[in-house]
Amino acid sequence: MAFPTFVLTGPEERLLAALADIEVDRNLRRDLPPELSLPEVAKRLGVVRSALHNPVSSLESKGLLDRIKSNVIGEARKRTVLLITQRGLDLAHRLGGAKQQSQKGPTLFGRNSEVEQICGILDSPGVVIITGLPGIGKSSVAKMVGMRLQGQNKDVRWHEGSRLTSTMSLIDSWASLPVSEDLEKLEDCLDPDSVYILDEAQEIHRRHAKNIKTLIENVNGLRIILVTRSPSTFSSLSNAKKVTLEGLDIGVATRIATHLEEPRAKQVAIALGGHPLAIQMWREGDEVPAPGTPVADFVSSNILDRLDPDTAEELDELTIEPFPVRRGDSISNRSIDHLDNAAILKWSGPRFEAHHLIRHVRQASLDEAEVKSIHERLSERWSEIEGIEARGHEMHHRVLSGQSISNSLAEEVLEKLGPAAASTLLSDALDHEERDDLRILSAQAALALGEPKTALGISEGLSEEVDRLRIEMEGFRLLGQESKYSEAENSLLSMLDEPEKSRVLVRGAVRLYDDRLPGPISKDLGDRIVQRLDRIEADPGQLDGALLSSSLILKYLVASNLGDAITAASLRSEIAGLLGEGHRRLQEIDLRLRLRTIDDIVDEEIELRIYETEGKYEKLRIIHWVFAALGQSSPDWLIASHKSIFLRDEIQVRREHLRIEAFSWYWRGFYDRDQRLRYWSEAASLLRSCGCSNASSRLIELIYGEVRSPRQ
Repeated sequence: MAFPTFVLTGPEERLLAALADIEVDRNLRRDLPPELSLPEVAKRLGVVRSALHNPVSSLESKGLLDRIKSNVIGEARKRTVLLITQRGLDLAHRLGGAKQQSQKGPTLFGRNSEVEQICGILDSPGVVIITGLPGIGKSSVAKMVGMRLQGQNKDVRWHEGSRLTSTMSLIDSWASLPVSEDLEKLEDCLDPDSVYILDEAQEIHRRHAKNIKTLIENVNGLRIILVTRSPSTFSSLSNAKKVTLEGLDIGVATRIATHLEEPRAKQVAIALGGHPLAIQMWREGDEVPAPGTPVADFVSSNILDRLDPDTAEELDELTIEPFPVRRGDSISNRSIDHLDNAAILKWSGPRFEAHHLIRHVRQASLDEAEVKSIHERLSERWSEIEGIEARGHEMHHRVLSGQSISNSLAEEVLEKLGPAAASTLLSDALDHEERDDLRILSAQAALALGEPKTALGISEGLSEEVDRLRIEMEGFRLLGQESKYSEAENSLLSMLDEPEKSRVLVRGAVRLYDDRLPGPISKDLGDRIVQRLDRIEADPGQLDGALLSSSLILKYLVASNLGDAITAASLRSEIAGLLGEGHRRLQEIDLRLRLRTIDDIVDEEIELRIYETEGKYEKLRIIHWVFAALGQSSPDWLIASHKSIFLRDEIQVRREHLRIEAFSWYWRGFYDRDQRLRYWSEAASLLRSCGCSNASSRLIELIYGEVRSPRQ
């Protein structure tokens, strides 16, 4: 292969070598390792984050790495990560600064017959369930099957189940393209020649497990592998073929105990029935159990009993945590080291949890009173730890210790930790405490996950009809059932007094205007927006300034878009009289109008306006207006500026920010054809999450158009 000539600086070479040394299984995992995130890369190189800016930009311009925002293992929100390109990886290997990353993966001893059996079953479409004891090697067998089938040129899509897994997150990770809320069309989005693997299915919360099970039962013509231990929701999956893993052959089991001399390894392997994880946990000095000893008894007597009391107590706490934790959270470094040395911990980047075998055994040994006491202790400990992830742990432990959950805590978890985690926590909370405020939040979480039918079901339990109708309106809108939406809205409006009635009408009009892809507004949509606003019967004095100005600005934007200059001029005068000529919102709409005649705007004016605007999302919003006006004519400096601003780490504080984030992905795909499918897929998912279902569906149509059309 001929390499282009690159002159790399010392920092660039070190960064490239560091990234090349990080193992990335791009085929079997959607989330990326946390070691690729900017803070972790800086820490690894021993520099501050700002020192990475120049080498990152330089390597990116040479096509050697890609700076993207991605899901990161163990993180609740997307992070900026540095992903080396194939060109960068090849160059790093050529320079001798990186170890070769093998796509073949590790060899799995003693499971060839099971791998052959599963591959044979999957010669035809169907569902295979791999089951067995915790630690028996189910996930390893699934990975070997995946690698074997990849060698046969089949695409393999992997999802690791957890409490954060929802129906839509599973589909998003399985499908190369986004899907709409109509899950009946799932088969159109998945490739019948690919293989779809759901690992650790038993970890999926029951709030989502039932829907996922139903989904899998109703798809035909696909090859699916489910990895789960019994009992779980998926154990009784209809029309599935079950492969149960037993212990390894003793000769093979002896070979995996590399920390033991062969005679001792064979003795331990026989005693533990060839259970691979239990064998690896056995240490010299432990009593060799009698042959046929149940693995659970061995773990309890040999592994757990040798822990000192403090470490054992912290292990009890770790086994009932809902999510993996990090050093410095709720467990001491001393106990972490002891547990790690005993091969008890399972690591995912910087986060860890107890191996499922340990969790299973330890939880079985605790009675109800002990578990409740641990939850009480942990709820208080997490309440003193800062950070939104701590709030999720705190809410979990408060619920399961029988404490009442404050509405403010539940709202914070939904807003900042996200709907996937919040939906499971709120489901548990409602099991312990039936409250309308928690039910409303649970329905809102379902709506944010793109589960309108689930939200409608949750809303049926609300005691106040007004609350139920608000959920129904949003649910019917997401389902595209306009007549039912209008019926629910009319019923709601008949129950409300001013100004709440007007607020519903204005918010509905804003949603109509926002829920579309960039471009001119159609006359039909413009008429629908104005007709809604004309239904406002309240006197202007009854409405607050923000509500009244929003109504006038919407009418002004519609009139301007449709070329009604007389109406637009009249409305602008009203807005100026209400807000004042120098008001920020008036300046914004004036700028948007001027952008329609872009010849009057010069680069320097746009650049100055962006520079003077405070905040990441306010800057992005202005750039999006310019993009909408210029389309493919946007200058390169503005496209580069948009990317730079978008990649800044800044916490979203308003729901509007999520919509701006979604359209940032849209515009990146608009200007980057090579990455269009990936960027637009992310945009479609985010648009769905923030309630812009029409825009999401339209973008999905464009994505499929890109797939079907040949590259120009």
